[in-house]
Amino acid sequence: MAGSRFASHVRLWLIVSPLMICTVAPFIQDQSAFEISQAEQGSAEKVLGKDKADNAVSRANVRFHKWFIETGAVKASFSGSDTSTDFSDGGASAFGRNWMQHFWLTIYRGLYRACVAYHWLFGAIVFFVAVFNDGSVSRKIRAASAGFANPVSFHVAAHGLMLCFGLGASALLLPFSLLANWWTYVICLVGLLCWRLAASFHVGK
Repeated sequence: MAGSRFASHVRLWLIVSPLMICTVAPFIQDQSAFEISQAEQGSAEKVLGKDKADNAVSRANVRFHKWFIETGAVKASFSGSDTSTDFSDGGASAFGRNWMQHFWLTIYRGLYRACVAYHWLFGAIVFFVAVFNDGSVSRKIRAASAGFANPVSFHVAAHGLMLCFGLGASALLLPFSLLANWWTYVICLVGLLCWRLAASFHVGK
């Protein structure tokens, strides 16, 4: 299982892709690319309401401070580039500080987006359970009608789900605005794939 193609897709979308974004994105020189845009904040306030949107900001601030500032991670990451020397480093220290600053801004924005997306969690779980159960019932009905086995739909839906979860994890870190209402579209797509996954298990069209 660990060496299967599906397991390699899990590693690619849920581990490698976010790590690549965290590594490559901080090289972007435009500071505004790492700021939470007014459009993104406005969409969260429009969809969630002002109180919940403010609460998402507060939770992101608290978690970032607790996990990365109080532990000394942020301070330690700048210790090397902040050390003064008698020799010119050709701008390497400034480049390193700039990369590290962008890295932590990327992490903070990921926390903020996760706090916003959290408001969809309960509804998403209920929705996924409902559509998965409906898909299972549909599968049993078709099986009783002598439906034929065809694993293609099942595998397509399974890999589609992995792609959605991977893109969702990567989206938290992407260096552009992520509007809050996009989470609704993602949940609808995942729900559709959950239904197809349950409905096509051992049974084709």
